[in-house]
Amino acid sequence: MTIWRAWEESSCWLQTSVLPTTELCTMTHAKKFGFNSLGVACALLLCLFPSCHSDDQIVTEFRDDGAHLFNNIEVNPSNGIVYVGAVNKVYKLNPNLLTWNAVITGPFPDSIKCLQGECKYEKPLTDNFNKILLVDEDRDWLIVCGSIFQGVCEVKDLNNVSRIVRKQDSQFVAASNATASTVGFLSKGPYQQAVLVVGTTVATHVIDGRIDVSQYWGKIPAVSSRTLNDTASIFDFAVKSPPPSDKGTFVHFQRGGTRYELTYPIEYIYGFTDNDFNYLLTIQRQSLEVGTPYISKIVRFCQSDVEFNSFTEMQLNCGDYPLLQAASVGPLGKELAAKYSMSANAKVLLGVFAKSSSSHSGIPVSDAALCIFKIYDIDKTFNQSHQQCNEGYGSSISWISSLNCYKSVSDSLCKPDFAYLNGTVPISSSPTATFTDTFLTAVAVNSIHNDTVVFLGTRNGTIMKLNINSPTSAYVYDEVVVDAGSPVNSDLNFDPEQQHLYVMTEYKLSKLRVQSCYGHVTCSECLGARDAYCGWCFTDNNSRCSMQGECLAGDWVYYRNSYCAAIDRVEPQHLQVTQKKTLKIYVSNLPAVERAFICVFDVGLRHLETVAVKQEGGSVISCSTPDTDRLIATLVPSLEEEFYTTKLAVRVSGNDVDIVSTNFTFFDCSRYRSCYGCMENNFGCTWCTSTGRCTHNPDQYCEDRADNVHSASSVSVGQHRGSLDCPMIIQTSAEILVASGEYLQLLVGVRNLLPALMTSYDCQFNIDGIITETDAYLNESAETISCESALFQYSRKVDIVKAPFAVVWGIKKLPLDDKNPVDVTVYKCSEMAALCGGCLLLDPKYHCGWCDDGTCNTQKQCLSGPWFDSINGTICANPVITNFSPTSSPLEGETVITIEGSNLGISFDDISPYVTVAEQPCNCSAYRDLYVPASRIVCSTSRVRSITSGDIVVLVRGDSRYVATSTEIFSYVDPQLEGIYPTVGPQSGGTKLTIAGQYLDAGSSVKVFIISQPKDTAGSDSRVEKRQATAVEQSCSVVYQNSSHLICLTSEAKGTGSAIVQVKFDKAVKNLLGIPFEYKQDPYINSTASSLENGKGIGGIPSGGLKVYVQGYNLDIILSPKLRVILGNRDYKSDCVCLNSTLMVCDSPQFPAAAAVLGERPQALEYGFIMDNVFSLLNASSQQEALGKFTLYPDPVVHSFSEVGQIKKYKTDYLAISIDNQCEVCNQEDFFKVWIGQEPCNVSSVAATLINCIPPAVQPGRDTKEQYPDVTVVVGGVRKYVIGYLQYDTEDLLLPIWAIILIVTVGVLLILVIIIVVVKYCMNMSESEKEAKTMRQRFDWIEMQVAAECKDAFAELQTDVTFPSEDVSGFGILFHDYKNYALKVLFPNELNYAVLGDIEVEDETRRPVINKALSQFSQLIDNKTFLLLFVRTLESDKYFTMKDRNVFASYLMVALQGNMEYCTDILKTLLADLIEKSMQGNGNPKVLLRRTESVAEKMLPAWFTFLLYPLLKDHVGQPLYKLCVAIQQVIDLGPMDAITGEAKYSLSEEKLIRVQIDYKSIVSTNCRQSEIITLCVISGLFKTSM
Repeated sequence: MTIWRAWEESSCWLQTSVLPTTELCTMTHAKKFGFNSLGVACALLLCLFPSCHSDDQIVTEFRDDGAHLFNNIEVNPSNGIVYVGAVNKVYKLNPNLLTWNAVITGPFPDSIKCLQGECKYEKPLTDNFNKILLVDEDRDWLIVCGSIFQGVCEVKDLNNVSRIVRKQDSQFVAASNATASTVGFLSKGPYQQAVLVVGTTVATHVIDGRIDVSQYWGKIPAVSSRTLNDTASIFDFAVKSPPPSDKGTFVHFQRGGTRYELTYPIEYIYGFTDNDFNYLLTIQRQSLEVGTPYISKIVRFCQSDVEFNSFTEMQLNCGDYPLLQAASVGPLGKELAAKYSMSANAKVLLGVFAKSSSSHSGIPVSDAALCIFKIYDIDKTFNQSHQQCNEGYGSSISWISSLNCYKSVSDSLCKPDFAYLNGTVPISSSPTATFTDTFLTAVAVNSIHNDTVVFLGTRNGTIMKLNINSPTSAYVYDEVVVDAGSPVNSDLNFDPEQQHLYVMTEYKLSKLRVQSCYGHVTCSECLGARDAYCGWCFTDNNSRCSMQGECLAGDWVYYRNSYCAAIDRVEPQHLQVTQKKTLKIYVSNLPAVERAFICVFDVGLRHLETVAVKQEGGSVISCSTPDTDRLIATLVPSLEEEFYTTKLAVRVSGNDVDIVSTNFTFFDCSRYRSCYGCMENNFGCTWCTSTGRCTHNPDQYCEDRADNVHSASSVSVGQHRGSLDCPMIIQTSAEILVASGEYLQLLVGVRNLLPALMTSYDCQFNIDGIITETDAYLNESAETISCESALFQYSRKVDIVKAPFAVVWGIKKLPLDDKNPVDVTVYKCSEMAALCGGCLLLDPKYHCGWCDDGTCNTQKQCLSGPWFDSINGTICANPVITNFSPTSSPLEGETVITIEGSNLGISFDDISPYVTVAEQPCNCSAYRDLYVPASRIVCSTSRVRSITSGDIVVLVRGDSRYVATSTEIFSYVDPQLEGIYPTVGPQSGGTKLTIAGQYLDAGSSVKVFIISQPKDTAGSDSRVEKRQATAVEQSCSVVYQNSSHLICLTSEAKGTGSAIVQVKFDKAVKNLLGIPFEYKQDPYINSTASSLENGKGIGGIPSGGLKVYVQGYNLDIILSPKLRVILGNRDYKSDCVCLNSTLMVCDSPQFPAAAAVLGERPQALEYGFIMDNVFSLLNASSQQEALGKFTLYPDPVVHSFSEVGQIKKYKTDYLAISIDNQCEVCNQEDFFKVWIGQEPCNVSSVAATLINCIPPAVQPGRDTKEQYPDVTVVVGGVRKYVIGYLQYDTEDLLLPIWAIILIVTVGVLLILVIIIVVVKYCMNMSESEKEAKTMRQRFDWIEMQVAAECKDAFAELQTDVTFPSEDVSGFGILFHDYKNYALKVLFPNELNYAVLGDIEVEDETRRPVINKALSQFSQLIDNKTFLLLFVRTLESDKYFTMKDRNVFASYLMVALQGNMEYCTDILKTLLADLIEKSMQGNGNPKVLLRRTESVAEKMLPAWFTFLLYPLLKDHVGQPLYKLCVAIQQVIDLGPMDAITGEAKYSLSEEKLIRVQIDYKSIVSTNCRQSEIITLCVISGLFKTSM
């Protein structure tokens, strides 16, 4: 993470700001030749980091692992610092979204019933939603307003958001709940003071069981202007008139009997300031009446207005899209501004609008539009409305006051005579762009190169980029998925350079490039993308798609006014693969480059290059095709077809980017296997008739050239040309049929035969894989060929087999062409039909008939008995009825019966008048089209007077010899309705209505209707009016039916009230009287909570089982309600139970383990309720934001007992069970169930880490064979944890008598043993004291002896030691120079120092390059960010050994010793990292700096070495040297072991000779005579033992 962040701040910043990745990586790759292997590693790092990929438009991202929902974002325009306001947190981020500072803003104890101080009400922990986040550059302020403490604001330091600069607890500014909207922006106020303009939606809460506003709501106006000047009264109203006036820079809902703040919601979307006015955009109802449509409005008031009398509302229209979702103010490009008759970069208002789900609903749907409004036109319309009011037309804003305009002579816009004007003329604009199935949530605009680019955010986490052509035309040229499935926040912010866009979703902030140039690799792709930021940069070495500012050394081509180079044509257009030719490529708009061109042929995965030459004139390039051997070797795996199309590209030598490209085809004539195929192409192939081969070179491959057939595009000369001249078979009949086992002589037509060449013919048949060949003869006319008779037969049990046929000629058996292949159809009648009726119905072309032996066959193959077919009119014997449905009919008849069987006639007239049901005629004539010969009859029953039953009889052709009688009985019945359940349902329908009764399965068509009660027409004199007063039928779709029950689903009703249930059994109509069904108003849900007491949000775990309490009305009219939670693309459902009409309890659903993959933070999911057809509740959480989200937590983990054998002893009144419960709503006591054996343990409390339960008084029975009962914890009724066993302490007292006697006996014996041991111990102690006294006396004597020896030795040393003189024998102290001193410390074991030698270079011509590379590397080492990243990267490599670290640190100190200040800074940073790592990791801080295991630990002694040299040489060195010589002289005064180094006078206790040794001294003096002096050196002082 450290490397990554350092890289983000340095190299990747360079890449995203200055260079595209390709240039950066090329530059780094070139530099590596001046480095060693470390340079290669650095180059790879530069090129492989993912944030530097040029095709990724998302530069970097920011998330918070604590799962704080993001609310607002602000970017400081002067330095690009990013501020994010989230739930319970505010962040300060650098431009690359690395956290610089963050502060916790919640949750805190709070209650809507009281203020921030003391409160008599309960104050639960409450989340703080960020409502306003604004940067005030003039004061270095960050203004932050939240939802807690009634919506107070505070001012934070812009440089340190943890520091609070100003705070005012008594001024309530923002909405005080999670969902109510708040819009704020900075502006000028009256008297030029700085103000905060705020629009606030009234925040409602559930207070004492009802929906209401806070008692402090009166202090939060709908719109207000707050001062930022006065420290004491900051956030107070900018101007407030003295009492009794209630006016100032604010607007309240009008006071009175009707509480409009509850019934008339106003949602604030956006606000801005322009010139001398402030503007707010809202969504609200058209009027105060409930049920009127929701519309968008714009509010304007003067900045200088001290009483907001200029406060004016106007309707804002965008075609058929009434609901504003987001807005932005920005500039237009020059071309679009001209079409609006505006100057370039003039600002306009852009808004994204949505359609409404219904005419009276404020819920948007996924159909959106973008509209543009000129601020000049907006102001003009406002001014016109003021003028009309001065003339007496218009009225005030209804939610503020109830007055009408009157005539006035005042023409002041900021001090009008009439206040709070409701404008009558709407501000309208036609949609510039519309979107289907798209929900837009954000908009931002920018101008570039005279173009206007708009960025749109969607609900599914996508950014769409639009280029606007005209006021009514735009196109989407790019889409970027930022955070799939998470809505884009309405705050879209550009960085100060306008090069990046900050996009915020629910839990992620992304930095997005405004352009996607780097993802396009060709000029056509670049310009074809129509990205206004991008153009094609032509250069010699690296043509690329880039922004104009990045194309410094080339021609930049823009899509609006230029064209890419293009290939007009290539000569030739295609080529035989075995040929090599020079191609001429005609290119238009060819750029002027200095380097040579090359041609590149993309063949599969390989690129074949050839040299290209630019011809005179500059528009023609010549290049040869690749060598045929290379080309064929590359194409062999791919040339399964007759030709292969490659990409032919022209490039600049040394550049991998195509300048132009086109398709070029290589073909191979020899792969065509027929004359027709050889001719039907444009490659100029020739068919050699004599060899049956297609070739591109007939002179080489054809024997008889006169008989060749040439294609139309061939340059060869011949009389046969085109596919019509090919020798071929012409099929003489549409189909050739033959029964299996029969012989057939075949005659086929032929054309273009060559009698002189073709002398003999044969016919070949492939019958089910077996080749049969017969002789064939060409008739005299040479137009037909006769094949001798052949047997067609196959053994498989299939009805039809196709036998391919061919005519071959000559010795080589060359086939004639068969343009439409001739197949012989071989069939078996017996496989096509098994019954007589089916056999007679076969197509007469097969000549099948019924044989007396009971088989279907041709007449030739029927060897026994008579044979007949459908032509002679014979009827099949033994007609049979196998089944029929339905089995009953109402007495009224007209039940449609379907009768199925066999041999039921072969035509409709055979059975039409001869079908009876229960001795009643059955009408077939109406169902003639449904009759299936021999197998199916459809007819309708007749009406009867009474209940009866009988057989179904079919008399074929009325002949009594051919009668079919059913084996089952058909009945006429009278259905009866007895009751329904349930008796109520929602108006939207979908109720599963169960109808009980008798014979409810009668008839073929059962329909259920719910008919509302007739209106009261008692006051009417007209009988016609009373008859026409019947209500409309609502159908109920039948889903299940048996004899006693019908189940149907109700449809949507037009109103509520009681209704009659009616069932139609074909023509029979039955009404259920006395038990009406009632339509009630659809259920509505007000709130959801995890419990009725605390009212927390709902949630669940993958195992499910959590209770969800739902409050609303009409909940009990739903028979089977379900809770629906959406995870990914799947729905997970659970059942709910209605306790009464206002309360319902649901279990949270279960989620499969694979679908419930959770990170460290819970997931916020959408949810709803399945309540029949009440679709408004299906996605309740997304349509009612007050309901919140469904939070999916990880499963609680129950820990096993930690005691030995997992056996826990039960001693106290409670059993404590350790858990790990991250689920905030899993504190329901009934959610956890604990079982001890077979009995429950009553759960008394649940916490995040503990469950307390009260076990049964007596140890329960055991479920297993273990000694003690097991303890099982059930989570949510699904997941079970067996955590161990419970042992009751009372078991220790329930011992048998023999055990008690045994324990007492053992206890007595133990006491006796203890007594004996104590007596023995006392005796031993007296003996020990005597011995100790003797030992003390002996030690005292030894101590006296040692003291005497020390005294003598000290005296001897005092008298014998001779200190070295000041000049050390006259020559002084010799010091190493600085270079040798440093080298011996840095490289102690080396004799030849590599740093002192020259670099060995094999090729001296490369020495300047290497010297330059080393110089550049030296510059990189002087860069602190690079050097720290370099060291950390090396230390993270597991193959970088301790020896490598020491050597690397020594060389690094050599490189840095010239700048010790910089070296010290680097060492301090590395040591700080080392100390932090040692304190936080698994390392031992005690061994820090004791072992040289890191680069920093090796650098530290080297640093001391460099800095101590002057001190050692000038001050400390001489005393240290004297001390060393003196110590050595003292050691030399006594004996010293030559082998072990031990000495009598050693300072080391380990090297001290502890025995007395007799010795004598020998002094050796060497004298050397020179011309000047005689030098004597004491060369040794020897001691020898006696």
